[in-house]
Amino acid sequence: MVPLAVVFVLSFLTLAAIARAQYFFPLDYTVQALAQGARHPLLESTLRALTLLGTGWVLAPLSALGWVGLRRLGHPLARFVPATVVGAFLLGALTKWLVSRPRPRGTDYGFPSGHALGAAVFFGAVVYVLWTLGVPRVPRWLGTLLACLLVLGVAWSRLYLRAHWLSDVVGGLVGGLAYLLVTLVVIERRLRSPPT
Repeated sequence: MVPLAVVFVLSFLTLAAIARAQYFFPLDYTVQALAQGARHPLLESTLRALTLLGTGWVLAPLSALGWVGLRRLGHPLARFVPATVVGAFLLGALTKWLVSRPRPRGTDYGFPSGHALGAAVFFGAVVYVLWTLGVPRVPRWLGTLLACLLVLGVAWSRLYLRAHWLSDVVGGLVGGLAYLLVTLVVIERRLRSPPT
């Protein structure tokens, strides 16, 4: 897991440096134009609902439920849930402030997409738990597929609603996975080390 974490961290730092230079990729403009041309009332209302899955108003209660569930199961990850949630929020907020890159619309900063980052961390953690908890194969794969689809749905909603550039959303996904992988490496090492 360490090599994968290093790849994601370096990728996130590279994307952040490019965004800090206020560079916009040609694909950023292309995707914005496509999103503008694909307007449909039903799709818009669906994606407005889906984008809520990346907000703190939804992820915080879901994380609290996950924490309670893990505690009841006696899963050692339970004690790390609060710090992981707070850390993900701080990473997003601090990176936005450091990069200071404008959104397509609005006045606040866009890189990285906090919705994409939060969804990647939360649903990525769900996948990790599914694969380490001994869940049977079919539910484990279905849960993994659903989690991935929800993350991609949140990411697409941010583009469709023109809240972010494509590179903001990719930065959020990469940053969220980088943070999650580093966190899991640290947690696994702490769980393996003998108590002092």
